Amino acid sequence: MKNLKQAKTIIDKVKSYDDKLLERTTGLSETLLTLLENHLPEGLIDDIRQIDSLTAPKKRALLDYLSRAVGQVMEDAVKEPPREKKEKKSVKTLPLEDFFRIKLQELKILKPVEKRAFKKVGAENIYDALFFMPRRYEDRRLKKLAKVRDGETGLFELEVVEIKKINRGKLKTQVVLRQGDKLLSAYFVHDRPFLFSFFRKGKKVLLYGKVSRFGKELSIVQPEIFNTFDPVILDRIVPVYSLRGDTGVKITSQTINHLRRGIHKILKKYLPYFPEYMPEEILTKYKLPEIKKAVESTHFPPEGENLDKLNEFESRPQLRLIFDELFILELAQSYRKAMIQENPAEPVKIPANFIELFQKHLPFQLTEDQKKALRDILADISKPVPMNRMVQGDVGSGKTMVAVGASLAVAMDGKQVAVMAPTEILAQQHYRNFQNIFSKYSIPVYLLTGSTPQKEKREIYEKMESGEAKVVIGTHALIQDEVRFKNLSLVIVDEQHRFGVEQRKALIEKSGKMPHVLVMTATPIPRTLTLALFGDLDVSIIKQLPAGRKPVKTVLYYDDEREMMLEKIRKELDSGRQAFVVYPLIEESEKMELKSAEEGYRAWSGYFPDKKILLLHGRMSQEEKENIMERFRAGEGDILVSTTVIEVGVDVPNATVMVIEDAYRFGLSQIHQLRGRVGRGQYGGYCFLVIPSKFKHKSGNPEEEKRRQKTLERLKILVKTSDGFKIAEADLELRGGGDIIGTAQSGRFNFSIADLTRPKDRIILEYAKKEAENLIKEDPHLEGHPYLKELMFRKYGDRFNLVNIA
Repeated sequence: MKNLKQAKTIIDKVKSYDDKLLERTTGLSETLLTLLENHLPEGLIDDIRQIDSLTAPKKRALLDYLSRAVGQVMEDAVKEPPREKKEKKSVKTLPLEDFFRIKLQELKILKPVEKRAFKKVGAENIYDALFFMPRRYEDRRLKKLAKVRDGETGLFELEVVEIKKINRGKLKTQVVLRQGDKLLSAYFVHDRPFLFSFFRKGKKVLLYGKVSRFGKELSIVQPEIFNTFDPVILDRIVPVYSLRGDTGVKITSQTINHLRRGIHKILKKYLPYFPEYMPEEILTKYKLPEIKKAVESTHFPPEGENLDKLNEFESRPQLRLIFDELFILELAQSYRKAMIQENPAEPVKIPANFIELFQKHLPFQLTEDQKKALRDILADISKPVPMNRMVQGDVGSGKTMVAVGASLAVAMDGKQVAVMAPTEILAQQHYRNFQNIFSKYSIPVYLLTGSTPQKEKREIYEKMESGEAKVVIGTHALIQDEVRFKNLSLVIVDEQHRFGVEQRKALIEKSGKMPHVLVMTATPIPRTLTLALFGDLDVSIIKQLPAGRKPVKTVLYYDDEREMMLEKIRKELDSGRQAFVVYPLIEESEKMELKSAEEGYRAWSGYFPDKKILLLHGRMSQEEKENIMERFRAGEGDILVSTTVIEVGVDVPNATVMVIEDAYRFGLSQIHQLRGRVGRGQYGGYCFLVIPSKFKHKSGNPEEEKRRQKTLERLKILVKTSDGFKIAEADLELRGGGDIIGTAQSGRFNFSIADLTRPKDRIILEYAKKEAENLIKEDPHLEGHPYLKELMFRKYGDRFNLVNIA
């Protein structure tokens, strides 16, 4: 009945066109065939196939006849009780594999321009097309000029009054159009001949765009123009497609129209055969529609759907697809966790009172959080299943000591530990920290980096292969081909997100068997993102700071208050302390008005001519960076001016000041990380956030004022709290998760509709995780859910080859 109504509406609308517009109207045959094929006799269906090639009078006569015929069928359908519904369910589905196998470029139903549009957005097969989801929606329903408001966007059917060349700045052509007694001026930024042949006096045309009102005058600039009425893209709410994350590929409005038409054809032809893959209990429990309805209604929302709700992605069909994406992600992580635990690992024998023994040789008390994290790890590694745990610690919470404790337990049992750090500076720092403790137990610690001399390297390789080297700390040098372990039991990866998957895989493969894996990260991650990014890991959190750790005071300064800040810094430097100064960009960009590190270096040399200033930036080689950092650590410089390449975790206990220039350019979590570089010794610390003076004064521009207030609101969070987890949550709310979520969504998960910056999607993730875990408990190998398993492997299969990698 829905198809009949839609067909009748289209027939009656097109029938009302004048002869010129009617003759130029194409695409009718395809649209009407799709809607009426199962409802009219074969002879009429043959006539519909010819309709586009008929002259205007013949076309009108056929439309008159069709209107009566469709009306009759609708009347009969109302009289007769519907029997067809049952039969419809018997449509046979195709295997899921077919939707991946059939290539779009081979489809005869697609025009060459539609194939090119799919190629442009990277859609290769039918599955890609069905699940290439809209980013937003536009209202392209026909509107009346008499009722249109200023700034309203719409589709208008108008008659051309006149067209003329003009010269108003960028505007070169004006077309005056009429609807009833209302006039509208359409302006174009060019005067190409095409416009003058298209806009002929008296012609009826369709324009889509945003209308502006100046008094009684209505105008529209650079509207989209349509020669014929196309029901797929006009007089309805339409999808707007774009490439998520890839701003390098420009999608024009024409490409979007080709995608709309192409997707519409594929939905009609192939969607009826798409199999349902989600367990029925889950769909019933959450009142989610079946997959075919969800896909069709998300691409082309039914009449009466609310535009705002669609653009907030809160319609039931959209929620079904968001749930599916998050569910398959969580299913992949739960499945992987279950698979890993099916592989045996060698348990580590741990003395009952190990934590007390470890504490005895420490010059400070472990916090309760540190003890709990250590207990979690020891419990895991004493089992015959591989540990896969992440320790998330706030800045300065003492994660390294937890890693030292775990490594000591493994080494005391005669097994080996590999600790991998992303840079030489951090590897050396870990080496010193480990050595301080291990020397008390007479267990040697080895350092293996790119700059280790060749002779020393060979000796370490031999000791690793013989099992004599129990603890080896290193960088990428740990995954060189010649490296072999005799009995690698624990792999510790520091700052996990800075490592490529392949490097971690290589390290784990060095052991020849399944080791325990511990991931350390100093980036507090909001709980939601932990579920999404690391759902396959167990997580221990360290929030407490070690006793005696002095707080860092955070102060916000405007540029015109710099003198006050410099006085405070002078006091610290004169007391023998050191300071970091961080700039957001390496090179000057006139557009961004940002000070570069080089310019900053000159400025700070001017502020403190009697002090030694060092410069560190991203253009330097790793060796140069490490040399500068080492000199600063050794006290050879008073101030280190740098871009954001200050390594997370770098210890300069004598540094008490962190100045962040143009702080509004940084994410909150980023500033929190930088703030953690000071106050690491016996002295307290200061973090000074410097922002331009324009943020001090109210702006007359409402948009700018909104941005000003949001910036101050964000930075004041840092002044108020030093809890990294609260800051990460605030960053997620205010900036949409910033850097963590950016890389996660575009690179790692490639979501087509879910978006973890939307609060509702984060709630859905929680439910999706619970359902995925339950399903894996019931069916660990997903043997009873072959389609779900296939989708999961197609999307996240690469991750299952990575045996036991975080």
